[in-house]
Amino acid sequence: MEIFYILNHWHWWALATLLLIAELLSPSAWFLALSLSALATGLVVWGMPELAGLVQLGIFVALAAVSVPYSLLRLRRRAAGRKSTDQ
Repeated sequence: MEIFYILNHWHWWALATLLLIAELLSPSAWFLALSLSALATGLVVWGMPELAGLVQLGIFVALAAVSVPYSLLRLRRRAAGRKSTDQ
């Protein structure tokens, strides 16, 4: 588990970039929400670089657990709004 102790903000920002590229290649909101979670985690780690890697992962998981359902709910509401205006 030594890999969790060498994480810094650049790792999170690289992950956010890769997830954003995956979002561009797929028509869903999953990767965008995860990308924003990784970006926010990177910002937290940038401000507090002494955070342990497992704490960083916990922050990412917590942010992802909030952002993914929120983005999917928002996407469904937008799709429902489009269906009602199309009729």
